[in-house]
Amino acid sequence: MRQHFAFRTSVEKMREVVPFLKSRGLAVHNFLNDGTEQPFVFGWMPAVSIYFSDPDGHSLEYIAMLPDEPRPDLGVVSWDEWELLQGRMPQE
Repeated sequence: MRQHFAFRTSVEKMREVVPFLKSRGLAVHNFLNDGTEQPFVFGWMPAVSIYFSDPDGHSLEYIAMLPDEPRPDLGVVSWDEWELLQGRMPQE
C-alpha cells in the first residue's frame, strides 16, 4: 500500500529542499507532476510544497506555510508566480 507523509519545514529551509534532495540522487516533482522541479503553492492555505518518493514508493512531501493571506481563487500556482503576485521577486 502506497502512503503519503508530509514534513513541515520553514520557508527559508524550503528554498534549500530541491537542491538538497537532488544532491542525494532523489527525483522531485510538484503537485501537478508536470515534469518540472518547481515547488508549487496551494493558494487556499497558502503553503508551498515539493514531493519525492522513498525507496518503497511512498509519497513524501516537504511543505511550508507561507505568511501571506490565502488566495483560494488562484488554486495551485508555481512558487515563482505566487511571489510575483505578492509583489516580491522570485528566488533564484
